[in-house]
Amino acid sequence: MDNLQKYAELFSMICERFDGADLGKKVVQKLFYFFERKGISLGLRYGIHYYGPYSSKLDNTLHMLESEDYISIDTSGSTHIITLGPSDNHTTKQLTDAEQSTAQEVLNAFSHKTPLELEALATMDFIANSILEKNASDETIISKFKEIKGDKFNNALIQSVLSELKRLQLIAA
Repeated sequence: MDNLQKYAELFSMICERFDGADLGKKVVQKLFYFFERKGISLGLRYGIHYYGPYSSKLDNTLHMLESEDYISIDTSGSTHIITLGPSDNHTTKQLTDAEQSTAQEVLNAFSHKTPLELEALATMDFIANSILEKNASDETIISKFKEIKGDKFNNALIQSVLSELKRLQLIAA
């Protein structure tokens, strides 16, 4: 896989940011989604899934990295917890300085969010930028979001998510 070392470097950055806190697959999927949305080319393809945008290629990559002892995935609980594995090659630099900067920007914006908040943010962004036509109205975006997510999210959170995505310039203001 061409980008395997790039993925590994991003995982290392994520794990460093989470510093022992539980890091689940949903969070990883959403952070990688936003890495790509902000311009890091990883060749992932996303489709809408129960928990928002999902890449089966990224899921396969997780298992490849686990088989190389780069990461460990603990499947004993209800959430699959990801940590850096015992491999000693965590420092291989494959990202450009610009990509590292972009990754840090994404981590600064999203690493403090809960998995549920990340699900809402990534889903709304995916709807606005992949499902609907560009520059769809707020009402159209929210309507489609509610169609996909049902009543999982309250109106206050939905409005907050839309505002945050606009502030981050992921959705046109």
